[in-house]
Amino acid sequence: MPAFTRTLALGATSAAALVLLTACGSGSGDAGSGGSSPEVTITAPSDGASVGSTFDVTWDTNVELGEPETGRDHVHVFVDGHSNDYTVVGGHEFTIKDLAPGEHTVNVTLQHADHSSAGAEDEVEVEVGASGATNDTSSPDDDDSGSYGGGGY
Repeated sequence: MPAFTRTLALGATSAAALVLLTACGSGSGDAGSGGSSPEVTITAPSDGASVGSTFDVTWDTNVELGEPETGRDHVHVFVDGHSNDYTVVGGHEFTIKDLAPGEHTVNVTLQHADHSSAGAEDEVEVEVGASGATNDTSSPDDDDSGSYGGGGY
């Protein structure tokens, strides 16, 4: 085979491998548009906020959320790092109720439908006042979540 033909064949093989690697990418593709890594960010309360014993937690994410039975990702909400004592939420808001006065960490983790980690999490520190005041703006019957792991905050 002439040298020119071998070089061309090697070049075509290398180009095909490059196209294949580019098409595969490094993401799983279910993290929203563009195949970016999954993200979750607590939008309220802000880090260091003073809150009442009952308050809303809200977050944004770049993936579509839903209850686990829908096959979509969801979040686990828990307090003070107690990741085995969580509440499943298929939306973007949850009300934490009757949290004791003092400093607490509110955690949210993005989970797949099978409850395995999607690799995104966020947390904020809050100071619950001793007055017992609440910041609750949602209805008491929030059908957007279910309790798992014994959390039920």
